[in-house]
Order: sequence, then C-alpha cells, then structure tokens
Amino acid sequence: MEFPSIFCTSTPPDAKPQKSVRVVVRCRPLNDREKAESPEAVLSVEPQLCQCSIRRPGGQGDPPKQFTFDGLRGCRLDSCGLRDVTVWHRLSRSQGVTEGYNGTIFAYGQTGSGKSFTMQGVSEPEAQRGVIPRAFEHVFETIQCAENTKFLVRACFLEIYNEDIRDLLGNDTKQRLELKEHPERGVYVRDLSMHTVHGVGECERMMERGCRNRAVGSTLMNKDSSRSHSIFTLHLEICRTGEQEPCRKAAQKLCSRSFSLPA
Repeated sequence: MEFPSIFCTSTPPDAKPQKSVRVVVRCRPLNDREKAESPEAVLSVEPQLCQCSIRRPGGQGDPPKQFTFDGLRGCRLDSCGLRDVTVWHRLSRSQGVTEGYNGTIFAYGQTGSGKSFTMQGVSEPEAQRGVIPRAFEHVFETIQCAENTKFLVRACFLEIYNEDIRDLLGNDTKQRLELKEHPERGVYVRDLSMHTVHGVGECERMMERGCRNRAVGSTLMNKDSSRSHSIFTLHLEICRTGEQEPCRKAAQKLCSRSFSLPA
C-alpha cells in the first residue's frame, strides 16, 4: 500500500526548499489507558490541509483550536508507519547535508507521544523503521551515487541528563563531558569520541550499542523516562576529486527529546 506524502506541497522532491525549518506533526492513536479514561476523541486531522483541530472535552459550543503545520500524519492504523520514502526523502533533502550544509531532525513531545518510536522505530516490520535508520540509508545511498567525490563519515552519540553530557560510545560512559565553544568550530563537546563508519550496518550497531549503555539498570528507569535527551550525529567530510576547492564539512544531527529509548 502506498501512502501519500505527509507534506502539503506539490513541489517535486528535488526542488529547493522555501524555508530552512519545517515542522511535521505525527498523531498517534489512543492507548488502552486513554480509551478507558475517556473514549471521546478530541483531536481531528485534515492531512490534505496539514491542519489539526483540538476541542475541549465536554466543551459544548466552544470552538476548537486549529493548528497548521508543514506536514501532518494522521492517527489511523494504516498511517502509523513510515513506509512512504517521502517522509525521510523530503526531510533529508531539505537539510542538504550531503551538499555541505548542517542539518538537524528533532523530535519533540510529551511523555508517551511516540518520539522514540518515530525516531528509532523497530527493525521489523520494515514499515515501522524510524527516521534515524532511514537517515543512514539516505546518506550512504547518496555517497554511492556521488561522482568525483570522496566522503569521510564519522558518528558520535551522546546523552544529556540534568545538564550532564555523557558519551554513549566512549570507553567511560559515566564520565561527564564539557560543552565548549570555539571561534571557528562553534559549539562542541570536549573529548566526545568520534567513530568512522562505512555503511548502514555500522551506524545501526553504533546506535544499538549506545542505547544499551543508556539502559544500565532498572534504577535508571525513572531517569530515562523523564529528562533524558539523546543526540546521534553523523559528521561528513566531502572532497571533490580533481578540484581545487577545499573539503567541506557538514553534520547531520538526529535528535530525540527522548524520555525512553529502546535498548
């Protein structure tokens, strides 16, 4: 089954974006607890208009609040997956990371809203794979198709909790790292380990390893479910062979304001 694009635009995928920041909303179905407490649905969506309406429960006569975004995914069961490649294709192409521009995909929402599932998903079925593994595929597919270009791809994975930064791929995952600012490099994390990766499989193993380092015991369950944030970053160095122009550097940050990431 093919799903329509989540973006409310008729422009082709390769067209230049009209703005540098896009907001896409993904609505999830009610869970069992919510159905038991209040079976009344208060959210309605119009995907073609990228508009959602929220009304107050029991508010007779009160007009609903309407919100419009760049993209909208409804909460029907057949639309909860990320099967259509347009989801990642549009997001990644709008960033232009493989062209030397920095880009970030950031998931935000309250506890239980589906941030981790959207960003990471599950390996099976394929339709429920998240944005991050699809990002890996897009980057390396672009590298394979590039002509007269060399790429160096490195990955890092960090966690932020109560303003403490931890390297999820380092030798000491409990060490607190410092956030610094350099006049040329900009903001960076001192002593954050960088790992060269050559394909999608290596990136996925890095992510799995980092997630295991987060789930260190049941005593940390409350911490991971309340204030923990994680950022997986791919750093690309791009060199055009046979040209005099210097190498370009770019970073693709895949962020999840995540209260629990699956280990």
